[in-house]
Amino acid sequence: MSKLKRTLIILFVTAGLASCDVLTQVAQMANFANCTFDFNSVNHIEMLGINLSKGMSRENLNISQGLALVNAISNRSLPVTFNVNLDVSNPNSIAASMAKMDYILTLNGKQVVSTTMSNSVNVPAKSNSMVTIPVTTDLFQLFSGESADAIVNLAFKLAGASSNPVNVGLQVKPYITVGNQQLAYPNYITLNKTLQ
Repeated sequence: MSKLKRTLIILFVTAGLASCDVLTQVAQMANFANCTFDFNSVNHIEMLGINLSKGMSRENLNISQGLALVNAISNRSLPVTFNVNLDVSNPNSIAASMAKMDYILTLNGKQVVSTTMSNSVNVPAKSNSMVTIPVTTDLFQLFSGESADAIVNLAFKLAGASSNPVNVGLQVKPYITVGNQQLAYPNYITLNKTLQ
């Protein structure tokens, strides 16, 4: 028996919870043990408020955008926002759901963010759902020892421009609410994607 299922059974018994609703919640959380999480994509990349469309490079910036980038480089500040999209596949005959999710995101081994996404997720039986994780960071703060060119290239690489590969790492931990308590998946689920 898995650690998750043991944890759920112990909580269920000790709390004395016997309603159908709680049994359904416990079953749905247990179903996450059988779900698979896969990287889908990185999209909606914005740098300095500039939408970086797929394949866009520094040469595609207009004059005012280029000046904004030069100013950002001189100030050593390059704010970037983007979404990381995950595919969650549920092979079970009943739904799998979670109340929230802790996540840790890295770029080339550097931790970008460690936080909680509070949105609930429900994956119907024998189907797939996409979970979108929003990320906000400053690449100069994150990669302070790197050259300005390498940092700017990283932002464009997220949008699919040609440059050195970027490794995107993600760890996720789903939670459900059972009664008045929140239960966490026992371990982080680890995913990696190399953007070529």
